[in-house]
Amino acid sequence: MHYKKVYSIILLVIMVTTLTACSKTSNTSSNLKEVKVQMVKKESGNKQSQLSGTLQPFQEATVSFEVSGRINSVNAQEGASVNVNDILAAVDSKDYELQLQQAQANVEKSQAALSQTIKGARSQELAEANLKLQQAETDYSQALTDFKRYESLYKSGAISQSDYEKSKNSLSAAKTNRDATNQAYSLTAEGATEEEKQQVNSTYAQAIYVKDQAQLTLSKTSLKSPLKGVVISKSVSQGQLVSAGTAACKIGNIDKLKVTLPVPDYEISSWKTGDKVSVNLYNESIDGQVTNIYSATNESTGSINVEVTIDNEKHNWHPGQVVTCDHKTDSGTAIYVPKEAVISSGSSNPYVFLLKNNKAVKTSVKIGELKNNKLEIKSGINEDENLIIEGADRLSNGDKVKALGSDNK
Repeated sequence: MHYKKVYSIILLVIMVTTLTACSKTSNTSSNLKEVKVQMVKKESGNKQSQLSGTLQPFQEATVSFEVSGRINSVNAQEGASVNVNDILAAVDSKDYELQLQQAQANVEKSQAALSQTIKGARSQELAEANLKLQQAETDYSQALTDFKRYESLYKSGAISQSDYEKSKNSLSAAKTNRDATNQAYSLTAEGATEEEKQQVNSTYAQAIYVKDQAQLTLSKTSLKSPLKGVVISKSVSQGQLVSAGTAACKIGNIDKLKVTLPVPDYEISSWKTGDKVSVNLYNESIDGQVTNIYSATNESTGSINVEVTIDNEKHNWHPGQVVTCDHKTDSGTAIYVPKEAVISSGSSNPYVFLLKNNKAVKTSVKIGELKNNKLEIKSGINEDENLIIEGADRLSNGDKVKALGSDNK
């Protein structure tokens, strides 16, 4: 009987001890947080951007009239090929031809005056001036003789003072005429002064300038193509009255085409002049090349325009068509992790949890670009470390965890 009591007490103690141990084991298991782990590996940093844009001529010019008038011919037809200096259209040139003729006549007149001024008087003109001078000398001598005679008669009282004054005035007039004639003869014999020659030469130069301007204006009555290409559009017709500045047509060089792509500013660092770009239209693809990267950001979109050029010698593609462009960038290898594994709470630095000794270890990281829902990790973790990729949002530093499995994709 006593033996049975002892046995019962021992059995009860064993049962209590077992239950207590099971309870502790159960509590320990309930404190472990289940997570999913992935080994950190480097991946290729290659990325592809796909953007759309509209094809444009490689070169394009809107050709406008520089003179006014009525259009009497239009040669440009939409879609037609043109070469440099081909006549696209023309306005009536009659008025401009008359202006040129008048300017040419003024040049000839000024040239004759200049030639005469430089050469001096002809022999006939010089002889005529000499005859006038001799006559003036004769008239003066006669007036002087008459004055002396009248003066003697006046002193003797034979004539009145009025007759004396008339004789005196006649002598004065004859002297003035002689002096003027002598001066005219001297000018004729000596020729023009340097100042007069310069003035006549300036008049001739001005006439030449006016004639050249008239010639230039006449040439502008024919509207010529400034480049080789095709007529993209035409906006005038024969008989239309136009003024200077009226647009006639648009010419474009489509042997090459270009497309301007709006590249997001955070991607622009991966674009370089000379990069290859695959340009796609329907089921056809052409390799293009980056030829220009704009220096300023578009204020309305925040993007930076990149110009891509393609060859189009057969003119199979046309301005206005919308194409898609693929740009691939090889940036080597880097560590990429699922974006869900990275935790960032406002002002704090981003961090992840690594699995070490069955514990979650909070680790600060520096992140880079986002690619295919993965974040680039620039620093903070290394290859072959175990990264908690699921359940990290429920962890605190030092928590004991249980890894359910690994995902090394």
